[in-house]
Amino acid sequence: MKTIGIVPNYDKPAAMDFVKDIAEYIKSKGCKPVLAYNIAEFTNLQEFGVSKYELYSKSDFIIVLGGDGTLLNTGRKAAKYGTPLLGINMGTLGFLAAAEGTDAHETIDKVLNGEYKLEKRLMLESEILSADGDAPKTYKAVNDVCISRGVFTKVTSYRIYVNDEYVATFRADGMIVSTPTGSTAYNLSAGGPVLKPDIACMVITPICAHSLHSRSIVVSADDVIRIDASFGANGDIIMSMDGQTSVILNNGDSICVKKSEYDVNIIKTNKIGFYDILRKKLISKGE
Repeated sequence: MKTIGIVPNYDKPAAMDFVKDIAEYIKSKGCKPVLAYNIAEFTNLQEFGVSKYELYSKSDFIIVLGGDGTLLNTGRKAAKYGTPLLGINMGTLGFLAAAEGTDAHETIDKVLNGEYKLEKRLMLESEILSADGDAPKTYKAVNDVCISRGVFTKVTSYRIYVNDEYVATFRADGMIVSTPTGSTAYNLSAGGPVLKPDIACMVITPICAHSLHSRSIVVSADDVIRIDASFGANGDIIMSMDGQTSVILNNGDSICVKKSEYDVNIIKTNKIGFYDILRKKLISKGE
């Protein structure tokens, strides 16, 4: 019997309302649905409640009900266990989803019948090297690591190193280090390139650089990026991961970003290619 996790976007009523339907369908297929205790309690499905550790580590795969943000959040938690994620889009763009909500049952059937492919998506690991000599703190990201100024911080200088080799200094509102998966997110909005998800690389993109010649820099996935930010005593610099978790940096801190030892495993059940999705979601609404 397969154990199938369900992770909905708690803030989307449509996703929460869909949980019971999905749980009952999974059960009708001879599989065991599992939910985090708090979600099971909220949806009156207490018999399927498990700890979050068990949800992420023991499920054969996890159905994510929501948009890309929900899948990113789940991906950071599930990656260390190698648990595949099946995205059912209840949001807007849905770049990472396998299907829309109306096709959920059919999509689950395809996975149970082995009619799918597994895409491994590169993750990032960022490490804060404290100026005070504190033990390094590490964070995970699926899309991007962003270092940006606070509300009252002036334009900041960012010194960029790759494998300890000095690259350039950007005066800008911030810097983005993105995976190929995240290249269609904040990186794209900041003028960075779109990267095919299976390319083994990272891209460094300045945000609103005070220059006529600032450009993104694409580096190998095996490289180590270091960013030194100089911002003085006025205001704060914030490091955020996937735009969902953040931490305030101290003046003199350095950030190292590299490929994580873990990948995020995304289930795909259709034959629609990356460029088809790109055209449909971002380029053309008329075709």
